[in-house]
Amino acid sequence: MRRALAVFLVLVAIGVAGLAQTGPGAAPSSFADVKLAVRIANGQSVFHVGEVISLELSFTSSAAKTYQLDMASYDRSGRLNEETFAVQPDTGWDDPLALYFHAYAGFMGGGLRGFQVLSDQPMVVKEEMNEWVRFLQPGSYRVTITSVRVSRISRPIARDTGVTSNELTLTIVPAAGEWQRETLQHALAVLDEKSPLKATSAGGADPRRPALKTLRYLGTADAAREMARRLNECGQDCTFGLIGSPARDAGLEEMKRLLRDPDYGVTAQFLSTASVLALPENALGEIPTQRQQAETSFRQELIAALPAKRGAALALSVNTVVEDAAIYSKELPPEVKRSLTAQLIANFDQLPPEKQAELLQYRWKALDHKTMLPVLQEVAQRYQDYPMLREMKAWNLNNASAAALQHWYEVDPAGARPAILREILRPRPRFDARVLGILPDRELPEAEQALAEHLDQSDNLDATGNLASLLHRYASGAVEARVTAYLDPVLGKLACAVQEPLLAYLLKVDPSSANPRLQKAIESNGSGHSGCNRTLLSDVAKLQNDPMLEEFAIRALDNSDPQIVQDADRYLGQYGSAAAEPVLWSHFVAWSQRWTGREAMLQYVPGEKMDGVYEAGVGLNMLEALAAGQGWLADETKLRRLIQLAVGPQQKQQVENYLALWLARPWTIQFTAFEKGQFQIAQCRALSPAAAREKLLQFPSGSAFHWSGDLKQEGEEQAFNDLSQFAAAHGLSIARDNQNAAR
Repeated sequence: MRRALAVFLVLVAIGVAGLAQTGPGAAPSSFADVKLAVRIANGQSVFHVGEVISLELSFTSSAAKTYQLDMASYDRSGRLNEETFAVQPDTGWDDPLALYFHAYAGFMGGGLRGFQVLSDQPMVVKEEMNEWVRFLQPGSYRVTITSVRVSRISRPIARDTGVTSNELTLTIVPAAGEWQRETLQHALAVLDEKSPLKATSAGGADPRRPALKTLRYLGTADAAREMARRLNECGQDCTFGLIGSPARDAGLEEMKRLLRDPDYGVTAQFLSTASVLALPENALGEIPTQRQQAETSFRQELIAALPAKRGAALALSVNTVVEDAAIYSKELPPEVKRSLTAQLIANFDQLPPEKQAELLQYRWKALDHKTMLPVLQEVAQRYQDYPMLREMKAWNLNNASAAALQHWYEVDPAGARPAILREILRPRPRFDARVLGILPDRELPEAEQALAEHLDQSDNLDATGNLASLLHRYASGAVEARVTAYLDPVLGKLACAVQEPLLAYLLKVDPSSANPRLQKAIESNGSGHSGCNRTLLSDVAKLQNDPMLEEFAIRALDNSDPQIVQDADRYLGQYGSAAAEPVLWSHFVAWSQRWTGREAMLQYVPGEKMDGVYEAGVGLNMLEALAAGQGWLADETKLRRLIQLAVGPQQKQQVENYLALWLARPWTIQFTAFEKGQFQIAQCRALSPAAAREKLLQFPSGSAFHWSGDLKQEGEEQAFNDLSQFAAAHGLSIARDNQNAAR
C-alpha cells in the first residue's frame, strides 16, 4: 500500500479552508495527451540520508494550445501544494513539515504565478524532494509524483485532476559522520564567503542557495545549531530546516540560549519557530493552541531577558515585543509602554532601515507617543538626495521619514509645520500629497510658485510626480498658466503619476480649461504615448471628481479600445450618478448578446493576443458596476436579471455571490482600515465614510444592518459610532453581536 503526504493549508487570504492531500496511491491522470516525466537533476540515484535530492519535472503535451502549465515556484503559506508524492514502502520516511502545517490555525496562501502553454517541447519545473519527503532509514524506495499544475486553457482555475509521473527508484544509504561534517563545513564556507545571506522566498536567485539547502536538509545537530544562529539571515529556509530536522532538540536548546544572549536580536520569526520546535513530535489535541501557548511563554522569557540585551540586539528584541502588541491589538500598561519605548529609542539607529520604517508605519499604536517625539523629529528631518527614490535603501529610509513626519504632526502640529513646508519647497520633494497633504490649508500661496518652478526644472520622474501631486493639493489658479504651459506639449505622453494630478489640478481650479485637455488625453494613443488613457478617468476621479468625468465615461462606453471601456465601467461603478445606471444596462445587454455562446474567445491563452481578455474585463467591470455601483442599489430583481445576462461561469458565480449577500438578513457591514476607511455594505463597496452614508440612504427606511467586526482595527470603533448614529437619524439601525459589543 502507498501512502502520500498530507499538507494542511487554510487559505485565509480568500476565506476558503481546504485540505490538500493524496489518498493511497497516485491518482490517474485524465489528461491522456499530457505527460509528466520526472528525473533526478544530476542523474544520481544513490543518496545519503539528509542529502539534497534535486528533481526536474518535465511537462509535455501532444495537443497544441489545449493545456497550460502553472509555473509557480512558491506559496505564501511556505510550501507549494502543486505536487504530491507517493512513496513505497510506506515506512522509513515522513513529511518533514507535517507538524508545522498542523501547528497554526491558518496560513496566507497565494503568490505570483505565470502560465505557459504546453506543447511537445518540454517545460521544466525544478524542486527538491526533501521539501516533501524526509528519508529516515536507508533502503530502496519507489516514488511517483502527481502534479495539478496542468489545466485546460478553457478552465484555468480547475484543479480537480492531476498528471502522474513515471516511477523513480532511489537508494538511500547511511550518512557517515565524516561525510556529514565535510558537507556541513563546505556549506558554511560558501555561506560565509561574502556579506550575510539575504533572506529570499523559495525559488530566489541568491547564488548561495544550494549551500543553504544543504544546511537545511542535512539533519545533524551541528546543522540545527547553525540554522538557529543564522535564523535572522536565512529566514524561512532556516525555519523549515529547524522544524524538519531530526535534531530538533539541539536546535531548540540553541534557540533557548540565544534568547538570553545579550548580543542576539530576537525576531517574531524566531519566537514562532521556537514555538513549533517546543511541540512534541507526536503532538495531539489542539496543536495550534499548544503552539500559541509555547510562543507566549517564549515571549515572556524574552521580556525578562531584555535588561541584559544591548545595542542592536536590544533594539531588535524590543521591536519584536512592540510588534506583537501592535499586530494583535494588545494594550500595554502605560508604564510598560513607556519603558519599552525608551529602550527602543535609545538604540533606534541600530535597527535596520526596513524595521525603522515598519515600526513607525505599522506599530505606532503600541508606542508611547510623547516619548517618541525626539526620534520623530530626528527621523523626519533625516534627508539624503537619492538619485532614485525607489531604490531599496532610499525607499526604506524615506518611508521611515514620511511616517515620522506624519506622527510628529499628530503629536506637535505647530512644531512639525515648518518641517512639512521645507519638504514641500524642496526642488526634489521626497513625498507626495499623501504624506505632505496633511496641513489643513486649502492652498499654500507661499509655496505654489516654487512648486510650479520646480516642476519646470525637474528631470526626475519620482520627484516630478510628487510636485504634480502637491500642486493639485495646494496650488490655486494663480499658477494655472505655468501648469498648462508645462502640460500641453506633452499631454498624453507624460507618466500617469505626473499627468493625472495635473489634470486633477485643472479640474479643481478651472473645469472649462480641463475639459479639452481631458478629451485629448483620452484620445491619445499610439507610438510615443504613455497609455494612461486606459486608466485616466478612475485615476483622476480618485484625486478630483467632477460631473464632467461622468459625461466622458458615458461616451467612453462606445470607445473602440476595450481597456478604455473597462476604465469607464470602473469609474461609473465607483462615482457614477443614478443617471448612469440605465446607460450601463443598455451596454451590458448588448455586450451579453454579442458574447453569449462565444465564451471561449474571452479566455486567456498564454502567448496569444489579449483582445479576448480585455473584452472579458469589459463585461466583468460592467457587471460589477451594475451589481454594486455607488450611485444606485441593485435589489434581488436586478441581480437575478444580471444572472440571466451573465456570460460564462465566472460571471454567473460572481453575481450569485452578490445575490447571497443581498438575501442575507440583516444586511452585513464590514469595515476596512484603508485610506480614510472603506465599507462593504451588503454587496456594495463604499470607498469612504461619506460614500457609506450615501449608500445607506439608498436602502428602504427601517432597514437593519449587522456590523461584522470586533472594533479592533484602527479607526473602526469611531467608524461604527459615526455610521450607526447617522443610520439611527435616518430610520435605519446598525447592531453588532454581544461579543463584539463587549469592551
